[in-house]
Amino acid sequence: MSFKIKLLIETCFQDCCVVKLLGHSLITLVRALFCLLFLLSPALVASANVPESEVAGHVTLVIGQALAINKNHQQRELKRDDVVYSGETIETSLGGHVHLHFIDDGIVSLRPSSRLIIELYHYDKQQANNSAIRFTLQSGVLRSISGKATEADHQRFRLNTPITAIGVLGTDFIVRAEPEKVWAGVYSGAIAIAPLSDQCIANSLGACAGATRLTELMGGVMLEFTHGKVQEKLVPIDPAILSKSKPSNLDNSDNAIASSSSLLTTTNGTSGRITPIDIVVVDALAQQTPTPPVVTPVAPPVIPPVVQSSPFVWERWFWTIPATGDTMTQASGTHVGANFLNAGNSYAGLFSITPLTQVQPQAGVYDFSLTQGQVYFVGNGYNNFPSTANPGLAQLNSGSLQVNFATQSFNTQLTLQYQTVSANLNLTGAIQSSGGFGIQNPAGTSLVSGAISGNHAAMAFMQQVPEGTFTGLTDWVKK
Repeated sequence: MSFKIKLLIETCFQDCCVVKLLGHSLITLVRALFCLLFLLSPALVASANVPESEVAGHVTLVIGQALAINKNHQQRELKRDDVVYSGETIETSLGGHVHLHFIDDGIVSLRPSSRLIIELYHYDKQQANNSAIRFTLQSGVLRSISGKATEADHQRFRLNTPITAIGVLGTDFIVRAEPEKVWAGVYSGAIAIAPLSDQCIANSLGACAGATRLTELMGGVMLEFTHGKVQEKLVPIDPAILSKSKPSNLDNSDNAIASSSSLLTTTNGTSGRITPIDIVVVDALAQQTPTPPVVTPVAPPVIPPVVQSSPFVWERWFWTIPATGDTMTQASGTHVGANFLNAGNSYAGLFSITPLTQVQPQAGVYDFSLTQGQVYFVGNGYNNFPSTANPGLAQLNSGSLQVNFATQSFNTQLTLQYQTVSANLNLTGAIQSSGGFGIQNPAGTSLVSGAISGNHAAMAFMQQVPEGTFTGLTDWVKK
């Protein structure tokens, strides 16, 4: 309780005592009655019950109605600049919306018809490992931007939902929670999500062991968890679901793609899972060799081999604008009915525009030549591409892609250049029997994801260097 409130209470008690003892001062009587009403006011009672040390933050915006409910079930309507405390539950009405600015500069936006519990919010500027932040989103939609406490030590933050635990890696993310279902998307950084269990308990902090990681580099996707199901789904991001403008009982199975080793890694270093992508792997050249006619001694006409067109297209996500020098991508929705192939980056995703028939490949090594590629460079101190207004158009000097079906592996090497900054990407990883491939190195500084169909392949990549980040797209054809 603040010193000013204590002093005012003591003064009021003194006035009441004077009335009792003297009883003849009208002014003193009025003052005493005013103080009595003040002492019995709910606002003072609520303030007296919350120690200053538990202040978590304050309100910066309220639209509609938002309530704060303390542990004694006392509630107050929130207004701009009101303080919120650890232990309080924040509720928004059907049309309600509230923004909270916390003591470490973390920000939370709570959408309509949502309920958030501020279980812990302690920030220690001197000792980051003494900070402790834990929320529970019981229902509704929340967007969170990490503050100084989380930036100093990611393991001191936790957001629980009814069925999952979410840890962060310096992040701007959004979550929708329901009793049996959770969706999560990332605007920047990364989050790690795991179902609550005996090994992943709600009253802990940080990411749980074996949690699935979702990063902005995966581009245009969100994770969907359903209670009682062993495997999470990776689906194209749907703003209507995350904003609660679309019913949650719609089945996303047709668009769902299980967690892929090309995009998802777990916090203990094991690979995720992938739903088979229909891939054509066929030696078309062997089928295209014409048989020369043996009718006359006249030499047969030269028939050029049939060149299969690539089934792949790169489509920009709907929230992005064309980058300077972009010659490879098309606008979102250009190809109606195209299938998302679980590969891409924060700028564009890989789609197939023709049905892909899975064919078992012959054993052996397949080399691919780079047919086209584009790469951009974003220096440190700027938002990740494509948020940066003018990313630098970089050079892709050379590249190789080799797939070894005998060992179910692939290797890719790229040489990148932007002004005086250079980088060499070299990654080897597993290739699925279906043809999907990808890998992210343990440090998270290199990532590729792609797919193969017949004579064609397409791959997105990211390579971090001390000066910034290279990110780009490539198309390939079998040699």
